[in-house]
Amino acid sequence: MPKPHLVLLPGLNNTRAVFDDLVPLLTEVADILVLEFPAVENLDAIARDMLQRCPPQFNLCAFSFGGYVAAAMLEQAPQRIERLALIGAGPGADKPERRGTREGAIARALAGEYEAMVKAGSASSFHPDNLSNAGLMARRDAMVADYGAARYVAHSRAAMERPARYHVLAGLTKTLLVMAGERDNLMPLAEMERTAAAAPKARIVVVPGAGHVVPMEQPAVAAAELRQWIAATD
Repeated sequence: MPKPHLVLLPGLNNTRAVFDDLVPLLTEVADILVLEFPAVENLDAIARDMLQRCPPQFNLCAFSFGGYVAAAMLEQAPQRIERLALIGAGPGADKPERRGTREGAIARALAGEYEAMVKAGSASSFHPDNLSNAGLMARRDAMVADYGAARYVAHSRAAMERPARYHVLAGLTKTLLVMAGERDNLMPLAEMERTAAAAPKARIVVVPGAGHVVPMEQPAVAAAELRQWIAATD
């Protein structure tokens, strides 16, 4: 019996390397395709590009910024996506008060400060216990450098202009998995609950020992949850 297809979408400042520890733990249960986003400033355009690269039918797991893309993909081609999992992600619009912060960060990235700026923000992305993991931080720094300022600027602009897409979750026929780290500063419990409430069936998972970057901080826990999600019969 063929394995189900599982597409993984990374977040802002992420290449496919954000899933390096997760993928080997899932290959037994799924055929995995890890995608990266082009430096495009429009979420609908990014979603169309992703759909062109995906199998006709697939399960979709999106991390962080990838959740905005996933919601656009679900709006464009709901019949192709069998299951949806969101890690540190939701389909909400950007908060108006974040616009100034994003514009300031874009200006810094264009001025050549991109890598230093993202590195300085590590404390808000990772669980405090993981900040002293030199290997993890070095891998994250390398990933940020590979991602680059051009993609950061484009994706930040796309995120700023995104609409809320909670409505697309109403069409899901299988359980939505919503997962976030216990110290995720970007995915508060209230947002997880709002996202879950928009789907007919949903499961919320809070991952101990993780901040926002769950796939790198706690890959074994994330993989166990995803294996259960993909194997479910609902």
